[in-house]
Amino acid sequence: MNSNSITTRWFGEFKGSWIFATMILALLYFIAGKISFYFSLENSIVTICIFFAEGISLTSAILFGRRAIAGVFIGQFLLAFSGELSLISSIAIAMINSIELLIALYIFKRYKFDKKMSTIRDLRILFLTIIVVLQPFSSFFGNLVLLGASSVDSSNFLESLFSWWFGNIMGQLLVVPMLLAIYNNLRDTTIPKIIWVIVLFITINYSFIILLHIENIALLFSFMIPLVLLVSRYDGLYYAGISVFVIAITSLYSAKIGMGIFADSSMVDNLININFYILAHIVILYTHGISMTEKDIVAKELAQLNMDLVERIDKEVEKNMRKDRVMMQQSRLAQVGETISMIAHQWRQPLNTLSLITEGIYIKYTIGKLDQESMQVFKETTQKQIQQMSDTIDDFRNFFKPEKEKMVFKLESSVNHVYTILNHMLEQESIVMNIDIEENIYISGYPNELRQVLVNIINNAKDALVENNLDKKKIININAVSKEDKVSIVIEDNAGGIPDDIIDNIFDPYFSTKDEKNGTGLGLYMSKIIIEDHMNGSLSVSNSNLGASFQIELEVMHKK
Repeated sequence: MNSNSITTRWFGEFKGSWIFATMILALLYFIAGKISFYFSLENSIVTICIFFAEGISLTSAILFGRRAIAGVFIGQFLLAFSGELSLISSIAIAMINSIELLIALYIFKRYKFDKKMSTIRDLRILFLTIIVVLQPFSSFFGNLVLLGASSVDSSNFLESLFSWWFGNIMGQLLVVPMLLAIYNNLRDTTIPKIIWVIVLFITINYSFIILLHIENIALLFSFMIPLVLLVSRYDGLYYAGISVFVIAITSLYSAKIGMGIFADSSMVDNLININFYILAHIVILYTHGISMTEKDIVAKELAQLNMDLVERIDKEVEKNMRKDRVMMQQSRLAQVGETISMIAHQWRQPLNTLSLITEGIYIKYTIGKLDQESMQVFKETTQKQIQQMSDTIDDFRNFFKPEKEKMVFKLESSVNHVYTILNHMLEQESIVMNIDIEENIYISGYPNELRQVLVNIINNAKDALVENNLDKKKIININAVSKEDKVSIVIEDNAGGIPDDIIDNIFDPYFSTKDEKNGTGLGLYMSKIIIEDHMNGSLSVSNSNLGASFQIELEVMHKK
């Protein structure tokens, strides 16, 4: 089979299915129109009764677009022609209905109407389009055709206009939302439950309006509307729409056979009462139902946003933790270098002393004056220097070792430990460290980490004092005073202070003024992390009359 024959066969099948669908839609429109005329209490081509066919036509246009227009045109033509209208008038009425659908499609596309009708905005677009645009257009031009065909008397033109408008509105408001709801929830719709809803509401509505004969419309509303809303909430909006449709059918039928509260007044009054009875159900049901649907959608979106936000926060936290670990590692590597430098400073003097002692012993040996006393002095002196070097190693051994658990420790001991380590290096630079620590202050935290912070700040002060080549005495003051449950530790130098244009940035990561010395820019950043995140304190800096002043504030556990 060649490609042309395949194309012809495919087009034929498509064309056949389209023709079949058009005929089905035309038949549905025709039957729905006849049912509407059956329920009408007046023998007229224009009736205020609910015109179901208009609901069929608008729903088909929403679901299938312009393809539905042909079926609606044929159905309306047959309905009008069978109602004793002339051929020309029937064609004109069918054309008006077709143009009405084109207008509807344009408006729905223009305002992005969603056939899922999941928001109040969609419901508002649908209702306003029907009430304000489609039916005023259809009723006006349709009645002009009927007036020209003498099917409507000019004296009754306004009454006919209102009847057409109101009856078509009711047909579309009743049928369109219900059919769209069923279409959008076909997978959740079951025949047994549909039958159950139909039987339930036929029974209840029939009992209320015929058997119990409840004449007070407000009392009737108080029974029926809550029941419809319950069905909407627990079974779905589509089942509730079916229930309202059943209420409409039973109410119309009771009036048709002359029974119940809707058959007690005049013909027009009965129809108006039925229409407003149904209209109240439609407006309340779909406004409430779609509001709940919209609320559920928003709730789900918020829940998803919260889940996404939590996930993003977790990722960012993990990312920051990894960054902090990297920075901590870089900081520790830098501190290892500083530690080696400090050990070198501490060992330089004892190594020089050992060198001199060794040289002295060698000279005595070469001149033959090496005796027992000289060896004893050599032994004692070298052991003293070696012990001093060993003590230095002990001081630094666990200095930068991270601690896993917080402990309560004495502030004065930690500061003195730092002084022991740094004093020799400071003396070589002719820097005097003055310490004034209030006694018996105990804090909770990590003593090694606090010592690292003090070493970082003191080293920065030492570098500033050395770089500025001060003629005056170089001083670093450390003071600690407690007040109530807080202790304030102030480390201050007399190097002149930090320039105003950088003082706000010195705690930033990788910010350093020591590029020429390969500064990492992490010392003060990690110091702030340690004090504020690890020890629940605060670290700040300012310029005093002498120079830079760092303030550490920590909680005091107790005093002894």
